[in-house]
Amino acid sequence: MHPELFTLPGGLTIKTYGFCMTVGFLSAVWLAMKRSERLKADPETVLNLAFLSLIFGVGGARVFFVVHYWKEQFAQRPDKLMAILDVRQGGLEFLGGVLGAVAAVLVYATIKKFSTRLYLDILAPSLMWGLAIGRVGCFFNGCCFGAPCVLPDSNNQPRYAWAVEFPYGSPPHLRQWENRQVTLPAELVTTGKQRVYANLVPASVLAMPVEKRYGPQWEMERLWKLYSKAKEADPDSQRAEDLKKAFSASRESAQKHQTKTHLNLLIAARTHPSRKVPTRMTSDSELEELAAACHTLPIHPTQLYSSINALVLSLFLSAFLYVRRRHGTVFFMMIILYPVSRFLVEMIRCDNPHDVAGMTVSQFVSIMLMVIGIIGIVALYRFCPERSPRAVAYVPPQEEENSG
Repeated sequence: MHPELFTLPGGLTIKTYGFCMTVGFLSAVWLAMKRSERLKADPETVLNLAFLSLIFGVGGARVFFVVHYWKEQFAQRPDKLMAILDVRQGGLEFLGGVLGAVAAVLVYATIKKFSTRLYLDILAPSLMWGLAIGRVGCFFNGCCFGAPCVLPDSNNQPRYAWAVEFPYGSPPHLRQWENRQVTLPAELVTTGKQRVYANLVPASVLAMPVEKRYGPQWEMERLWKLYSKAKEADPDSQRAEDLKKAFSASRESAQKHQTKTHLNLLIAARTHPSRKVPTRMTSDSELEELAAACHTLPIHPTQLYSSINALVLSLFLSAFLYVRRRHGTVFFMMIILYPVSRFLVEMIRCDNPHDVAGMTVSQFVSIMLMVIGIIGIVALYRFCPERSPRAVAYVPPQEEENSG
């Protein structure tokens, strides 16, 4: 797990999940444009559709996630709107994104009067390509995780060599702790009125450099000492007044930092007697050591399963695109094949509740998509011509001028 890829000068952190999503999207668009040139379609139309799909796909994926997890993650938040809009840590459902993107493509194609079937065929392999790279980001982010896979009566030995263990504080680790599948040292569990998993000392605070962790507090203490000396020397001096204002601003900044990073949970954890020297309190380094020894049971790397599956589907659909005899079959083939694999993967994922007729919502939507795909294939062969009437060969402007 590696949720943060690197930090730019100035403190801007690049998230691995967002980086993979960006690389997946840009490379998928480039491949779709190259594919359109080979099929004599308009690359600019592909580009327009790609950006429409990005906007409405992300919107649809976020709406799907928010509706699905409203009760657990949003209903009790005081800042509901900001929580809904904040996608920096993930929180996107791929199937919702597909629905949003396809709806945008259909509306745009209707307005511009070009072949929906042709361009959906061109975009389908790229959609799977982008998903393949995006799921790698899910793996590094720790979301979309699988169920434990351990041998029975084996002291938690992995059933498969490729099973993975996620570290302390990761989403699968928090879920396993909530389900009492793993235990934690008492020092890392604090008391409070927040939800259960929020009472753990955050892994992000433990991984934070000491300077960043306590920098605001140190600055506040430094300014307090300077202000105390200035006040002692001359209480009515301008310097004392300026230092007093600086100290007040610094204290407010330190309080905001403590709230934002949940540093108060780390401070509360330090009140435990040290295991090494019971006469003193637990140190930050001891808490870090305790956290480093905690991890999940071996689990299925379902993110990588999904990534490999999407890559194979992308290659298959791309090859099928050039031998198909009827426009639209590539797209409908995608929404038949992908739901089958997604349904199976959901059986070994444990991040989604089975709250729709004994299935996860993704399994339910997968069945609906598969039914739509089958109906679409039948309709294509019974009611539609092989070639879409609106699939007019694209002529680049330069060639058009030369022919004129």
